[in-house]
Amino acid sequence: MIQQVLQISINTGMVSPLVFLVITAVVILITLFAARRGMYTPKLRKLPALDAIEEAIGRATEMGRPIVFGQGLGGLADEYAAQTVAGLSVLGYTAEVAAKYGARLIYCVYDPSYQPLVYEIIQQAHVRAGHPETFNPDNIVFLGNDQFPWAFGVVGIVSREKPAACIYMGAFWAESLILAETGYYAGAIQIAGTANRHQIQFFVAACDYSLIGEELLAAGAYLSKDPTQVGSMWGQDMGRIISIVVLIVGAILTWAGIAALNDFFKT
Repeated sequence: MIQQVLQISINTGMVSPLVFLVITAVVILITLFAARRGMYTPKLRKLPALDAIEEAIGRATEMGRPIVFGQGLGGLADEYAAQTVAGLSVLGYTAEVAAKYGARLIYCVYDPSYQPLVYEIIQQAHVRAGHPETFNPDNIVFLGNDQFPWAFGVVGIVSREKPAACIYMGAFWAESLILAETGYYAGAIQIAGTANRHQIQFFVAACDYSLIGEELLAAGAYLSKDPTQVGSMWGQDMGRIISIVVLIVGAILTWAGIAALNDFFKT
């Protein structure tokens, strides 16, 4: 009876993805439980780009110049939402350190739909730093939600303000090199990260520090050391390891003339 129900409700070729989805979900739940209970927390490898944020803010404080922060063109309701959320995690950390040091942070808004969230993140960062009175909403600037008007708005701010640091975290397209080159000529330390593969090379070439691909998505866990985020990331890595092991085993079985695993993937 159960087999008949599965045959009716699950299309051919979708059983094996469902099995792997369930296995991955179970693994993530186990790693979350272990991390939150303190049973085991994996050691995160160093990410120099994130370690350099405090150095960049310290430089801005010493020079009396601001920090410019931009998140690119991603939103919270599109396929780039994960990059946007990761960028907001970095923003919270950056804003808190800047408030602690007394440095001015200029945030360049692209998507007005999450501008209230940005206000809240930066304001709460000032509260955590013990300086709620230094929060200035005028430093959160809406530049337009079109690609090049936003990009050239950022270029204008960088050219006028001569920031000591520029931090770009999120989904970027053709504007990436325009922003990075402008910051270079302004003499800013530049830290950038994106998971858009076609733009990573421009940030690597023109910025001082870069987060490459999924390093950006791990930024929140790295900076906060929150057990929930670390456990989730650990579980996802375990899922990748399982996938690699299955691929290797499948290749060996196919080479040996055993088609059992191949037949399973067809179900």
